[in-house]
Amino acid sequence: MAQSFGELLRSYRLAAGFGLRRFAAMVDLKASNLSDIEHGRRNPVDDPVKLSEITEALGLVDGSEECQRLYDAARRPGGLPPDLRHMADRQMVPALLRTIDNLQLDDAAISRLIEEIGSRAEGATHAG
Repeated sequence: MAQSFGELLRSYRLAAGFGLRRFAAMVDLKASNLSDIEHGRRNPVDDPVKLSEITEALGLVDGSEECQRLYDAARRPGGLPPDLRHMADRQMVPALLRTIDNLQLDDAAISRLIEEIGSRAEGATHAG
């Protein structure tokens, strides 16, 4: 089972060696609010700017698996992770999602599609 946002945040905070009060001050949150988030009594942080501050304070590398896990865990049901919400306004994103849905691609097929897109992007970068 996937860890909740609060569980991930707490484990990353502890791994980075920060106490709750110190970390709360670093990211401009009340210690009580941070505790509530970590224990699931408050909703995850969903402001992309605040999440970026948190990941930076934790020393997480932008785009790393850990960083993506935290953003994904902050996603509200039926929504996009905070770091991707701006993508919903892109013209072709709905078409891409409808295509995936219409073809009934499973997670393995979507994973292969992601790898293919990444390979093509890398090839284009190296060619140019």
